[in-house]
Amino acid sequence: MDLQIFQVFLLLFTGCSGVLINSTDQTIIEKPVGGSVMLDCQFNIAPEDTGPLEIEWTRLSHGGTSDSEIIVYSAGQVYDDYSPPLKNRVYFSSENPRIGDGSINLQRLTLSDSGTYKCQVKKVPGIHSIKTTLRVLHPPSKPLCYTQGTTEVSKTVVLHCEVEKGASPIFYIWQKTTGSKTLPSSAGSAGIAAGKVHILQASESDSGTYHCTARNRVGVEECFLEVQITHPFMVEKISAAVVSVLLVLGVIAFIIYCQCKSKKEVVEEDTANDILEDASPPKHRRQLRHR
Repeated sequence: MDLQIFQVFLLLFTGCSGVLINSTDQTIIEKPVGGSVMLDCQFNIAPEDTGPLEIEWTRLSHGGTSDSEIIVYSAGQVYDDYSPPLKNRVYFSSENPRIGDGSINLQRLTLSDSGTYKCQVKKVPGIHSIKTTLRVLHPPSKPLCYTQGTTEVSKTVVLHCEVEKGASPIFYIWQKTTGSKTLPSSAGSAGIAAGKVHILQASESDSGTYHCTARNRVGVEECFLEVQITHPFMVEKISAAVVSVLLVLGVIAFIIYCQCKSKKEVVEEDTANDILEDASPPKHRRQLRHR
């Protein structure tokens, strides 16, 4: 550690630029859970840097007082077994970091991967480092779209768009995708921001397909809702028509049943007479036939 401090002071007082990392320092990156990220660390080597190249990635503690190594490139070798939670999830982006690319990739991100990461490039006497803050967040879950209220003319209907999980803030956008493609004037921006569309004094023109988009800083999801505004008397007519159809079908079924039953009784009676005739003496059969 004392050697590193000495090297830094040497560079400051001698005016030697040494190793220079071109990537932006103090960058903040936000990514979704389950995604991947590249932490950038592009660098140049000065002619006076003649020592062995070492690229070290560490993660700072919450207090920022200590670092824990996660992956190191040194003497042409990669060492990535420092951090068990990141095992098989962290690797250098370049197959040959010594060409000036010390960036790393993190895969299958979890919430616990959030933190501040430091890339330090050393090639004596040059030394330089930058920090990158990673925030891993939940994207919005699949929203649920539904209506509240009676979907009839002159009634108040509220369209809801809700997500169960997702990092705040979540922004909602409602659109009408059919008909006039214009949201009702009563929708209200405050309601839309909360995932709601208020339809006051609903009319048939408000019928159609509505599209809701739920978005936060790391993801976006959507849902569609079919809305049909009807007249109350139309509902009554439809109900009456359905009942009438069912009654007609019931009567037809009853008539068919009665006819089938009648035919069955006639067949059974004829069959019984035939059996009785076959079982009677010849003289009795003639009498039965004369009858």
